[in-house]
Amino acid sequence: MAVINVVVNEVDQQRLEQAHAELLAAWPLLGHATAPPTFAQWLGSRLVLAGERPQDSHSLGDMRVFNAVERLITILPSHGFHLAHTGAPGTDAGPAAEALAGALVKDFHLQPLYIRRLQELFSHYLKTAREIADTAQVGITNRAYGALTEAHRLLTVRTSAAIARLGPDKAIGRVEGATAMLVTLEVMDRSTARKRTSSFSAQARAQQKKSWVGKIFRQP
Repeated sequence: MAVINVVVNEVDQQRLEQAHAELLAAWPLLGHATAPPTFAQWLGSRLVLAGERPQDSHSLGDMRVFNAVERLITILPSHGFHLAHTGAPGTDAGPAAEALAGALVKDFHLQPLYIRRLQELFSHYLKTAREIADTAQVGITNRAYGALTEAHRLLTVRTSAAIARLGPDKAIGRVEGATAMLVTLEVMDRSTARKRTSSFSAQARAQQKKSWVGKIFRQP
């Protein structure tokens, strides 16, 4: 095999060594079954293919683009951003993620295999508009839920004190209506709502019966 001596400056030498090190790191990810080339073999192929873009260099460039996109998406939350899917509620985000991946592959001239990889990346980090809104407003949401829960408690107390004046049916209807609003707003689950309305209804009916017996027998 012919030996060619090439003299390069120190900076170019470091750049070539760094490029070879990056190729070695990415080699298993590129699907090669053989061992990676030595520095001399790699440099020789670059010299032979000077002026052309070798396949390994092309693959390494694709890997760099993918890594850059992945890093961008993973650091978004630390800067207060998220990757959002703003489709209509209930819409499957899979086709949208695939379309976005296809657009990036086309724009960056990546190999087709990156469509699937980018789609999986997007699908993993995608959030709905509601999830992002809830994350941004979690403090306000918690305070609002607390205020609504306290308002419901006070309404129940006041209505309980006014059962004799309102009558049991009207009192029960008032509490059930307020409770239904909390269920609609997802402040209270249905099981808890049923327990509380049942408890208040039993209390109201019992108070009505006690008042009726007191009137008949002149009890205080």
